[in-house]
Amino acid sequence: MLRSLWLRGIIIIGLALLLMGCATVVLKPPATATPDGLLLSTREVTAATPSLTPTLVPTPTPDPCPPLQDIAVPDRPAGDFPTSHVAALRDYLAAGGDPSTLLEILSAWEALAPEGGTPRQADLTGDGATETVVVFINPLSESFPPDGVLAVYACRAGSVETLYTYTPGEYFYLYLLGTEDLTEDGLADLTFAEVTCGAHTCWHTVHVWSWTGSDFQERVGGDFSMPYPDFFLREGQIKGRSQGMGSVGAGPQRVYTETWAWNGSVITYTTAEVGPATFRYHAFLDGEDALLAEEYATAFDFYLRVLDDESLTPWASYYDAQEERLWLAALARWRLLTMGLELGNHPDAELQYERLQADFPPGIPGAAVAQLAQHFWVEYLGTGNVAYGCLAAVNAPEAQEVLDFLNSFGYANPPYAAERLCPFLTP
Repeated sequence: MLRSLWLRGIIIIGLALLLMGCATVVLKPPATATPDGLLLSTREVTAATPSLTPTLVPTPTPDPCPPLQDIAVPDRPAGDFPTSHVAALRDYLAAGGDPSTLLEILSAWEALAPEGGTPRQADLTGDGATETVVVFINPLSESFPPDGVLAVYACRAGSVETLYTYTPGEYFYLYLLGTEDLTEDGLADLTFAEVTCGAHTCWHTVHVWSWTGSDFQERVGGDFSMPYPDFFLREGQIKGRSQGMGSVGAGPQRVYTETWAWNGSVITYTTAEVGPATFRYHAFLDGEDALLAEEYATAFDFYLRVLDDESLTPWASYYDAQEERLWLAALARWRLLTMGLELGNHPDAELQYERLQADFPPGIPGAAVAQLAQHFWVEYLGTGNVAYGCLAAVNAPEAQEVLDFLNSFGYANPPYAAERLCPFLTP
């Protein structure tokens, strides 16, 4: 009996081992091919499923620009401008010429723009490659300003193509301002100015261009033109700061700054800032602006500055410096006289009237202003009405002489008509 139990145990153990051997060897499932050519069993596939979609290491995109080479500066083209010059720069870049040497090339060609001629590089098209923007002038031009051209070069498949050219025409050259993103779409915008000059003044008209896939689109809404400006591109804005026109006939001018910015549709005018007055005449105009705005305390301070500030300078063109100062002093007192009465300060108004009559007798520059004040004063004392006094002043025969002085400061400054001689004509 023990023998039979022993034999039965041997059989059971053998059967168990046999079954285990079948699971390991005989029951091995068919192999499955993986994308990389390895063979996995069904059981192994199940275990390895998460790695069947591996995270691939990105393959670096080949540089679309040609590799840089040490290439000599090409000679200035002898062909027609601008076609031959644009092609020569493209060939230079396509052969591996360094874009940083373009400024040197343009200088050697005598084709560098008078200002804003430094080439710029940026991704204007959004394809991940860098475009090169160049402006230059016709070195053989006999006109002033010389005619200019803008060229945009793009890297394509290891070479360089001319993506775009722009020629504004005769008597215009181009001033490259920058390639910042002004339209807030994540792409660089091409910003430049067309420059043309008259007999005395050069005007800069700003353009902002965005690439649309096949062409550039103008983004400036309006006429952004300034004489002799300095431009600043920052924080999505363009600031243009100008000292004014170059013509003597324009008269004295002050620094002013315009700001243009993206409003979601176009780049448009937003603000203007006028610099502080350095000419005595402009301090008087500041008083005029404050007076018209009924900011009487501010106007009072500006008129006192005309009288007392020794740091202010004369324009001294049609009148010499001393004559100009006397005229402006008389006008400042005239304004203080009328403003004092309008505000009910009769003692101060009377003091100003007496100073005018004492300081500006006939024959002294500014005497015509004192005579206007006399006509005004007589009418005011008779009627008690400031508006009637103003009417008497603007109709006085001396009014034209005063207007001649006020209108002698050039066309860049505001013109005066008779009704402006006395600001309180309306009761």
